[in-house]
Amino acid sequence: MKPGKSIFFVALLAGTVLLSAFTPGKKKPVKTPEGFVFVPMGTTVIGNDTVSVQAFWMAKTEITNNDYREFLADLKASGDMDAYQKALPDTTQWRDKLAYNEPYVELYFRHPAYSEYPMVNISREQAEMYCVWLTKKMREAYGDYIYDVRLPYREEWVMAARGNNPDAVYPWNGVTLFNEKEHKYACNFRNMGAESIHFNDSTGKIEVGGEYGNYGIAGYIFDASDLTAPVLSYWPNGYGLYNMSGNVAEMVQQSGIVAGGSWRSTGYDVRVESTAPYTGPRPDVGFRPVITYPGKPNQ
Repeated sequence: MKPGKSIFFVALLAGTVLLSAFTPGKKKPVKTPEGFVFVPMGTTVIGNDTVSVQAFWMAKTEITNNDYREFLADLKASGDMDAYQKALPDTTQWRDKLAYNEPYVELYFRHPAYSEYPMVNISREQAEMYCVWLTKKMREAYGDYIYDVRLPYREEWVMAARGNNPDAVYPWNGVTLFNEKEHKYACNFRNMGAESIHFNDSTGKIEVGGEYGNYGIAGYIFDASDLTAPVLSYWPNGYGLYNMSGNVAEMVQQSGIVAGGSWRSTGYDVRVESTAPYTGPRPDVGFRPVITYPGKPNQ
């Protein structure tokens, strides 16, 4: 085993999930890379399992159109046209027989007005290609203590989303979808008036349910977002992460699911433990990478 290589173990023992990382040969303090936040090691509960997760860095926001365009431009400049073509998003996914979304097909990814909106309509393979490219760029900028940039494990994602509150239902404190201080909704979701309404993937129907009951919306203004919102919209959680609930659902290491819900999701489906099926590019799915944390924080 070479020094500096990060190794992950996931085990289920007596109802406890252990997700850990260690980095042999790396002891020196390191500084959090720009655009990332530090998530300390800790435990939380997912379903009936207690989860222990080692420290890591997570991107402050979802990857933006501008971020991904930089990736494509670099591939093109390097002359790797096969990779460039393979990495192009499928913007036709915006087309919907029930709505006129043609301007999004033509403009959402390329137009500068959408530069700071979340990148969507890419596959898991394309997201992983971006992570490999970002690993190289981060090492050039920060040195060899940067290990592989990658998609987060769901366990990491949930702990980060809770923002240092191990019992949080949403990335903010409380079990409602409102920012009481600002008198506004706290995330970008499908506003149907009650957070207990959710979409049942098995039946294909919208249903009412959920252990947190039915909360009214009288006196609150509706979410102003059309579809997606800029990645720095709303308010950060306790770790400084934006849009962990809603806006776009996010890919995780576990295949076949995405986490956190999106602009298409009802309130019940944007909880930090929410997942949805994922099989390919969609206009409501994006991603944010993490980096394994290698040592003592330089703070």
